[in-house]
Amino acid sequence: MPVAPECRNTLHVLGYLFLRMGRNDSARRTFAALAAVLPPDAPRAEASRVHRCLAAVAVAEGDGAAALDHLHAAMEGVTLSSADAALHLLRAQALWQQGRQDEARTAMDTYRHMAGVQA
Repeated sequence: MPVAPECRNTLHVLGYLFLRMGRNDSARRTFAALAAVLPPDAPRAEASRVHRCLAAVAVAEGDGAAALDHLHAAMEGVTLSSADAALHLLRAQALWQQGRQDEARTAMDTYRHMAGVQA
């Protein structure tokens, strides 16, 4: 039985609230469940949003490798704009957690450029 878009949106909000409260395990499980119920014909933007949130949870948990996997899935097939600058900030954090400081600095530079932040 498919899950209605309104219910998926409610799950997204719930997962976001868990993340903001520092309940990373609950947030991860909620977003993973949401990813599992996405229909194959769901808008690409919706799937991207779920992977962005899973990446944020992974960064919060210190799992840079998982965060990079989710960021790759979030960015795949999506045209990024300045509104997506935070993805590069998450990427910088994930790379730093992996000990890849030079790549993290490059991702930070991309974030600053896209966000219009002066270095």
